[in-house]
Amino acid sequence: MNYLTMLEIADMFADSLDFGNITANSIDGTQNKTIGIYQRADFAPRECIGTDSSYETAKVRLLLRWGNNPAEAEQKASEIGGTVQALRDIPTAEHIIKFADLKAVRYLGKDEKGICEYAIDADIIYSERNEE
Repeated sequence: MNYLTMLEIADMFADSLDFGNITANSIDGTQNKTIGIYQRADFAPRECIGTDSSYETAKVRLLLRWGNNPAEAEQKASEIGGTVQALRDIPTAEHIIKFADLKAVRYLGKDEKGICEYAIDADIIYSERNEE
């Protein structure tokens, strides 16, 4: 199985959130409103008894940097959490996102520039497109 990349996930979230300033495995610290997509845990393929699995799990973290207004940042983090929970049967370049399991939405505080930051953790369950 080809594994889901952070770039595919970033592109999918850019479309789902209608927000273009989303990057994979990095973040533009010069932007006041941006989202970075990161791998949350080492990838370990599923081990199935008897047959190969038709799906895999990507453990991801979205780092949300959203202005200096805590209420606005919290509202955006909540909106993204809702978007994560609503993901169902979304095609990416090479995969189908079956669904996502929201694990946590945590306020990280403000960075040295006063920008509010949130971490949004999720497990994304996906399969290859040709298996559909």
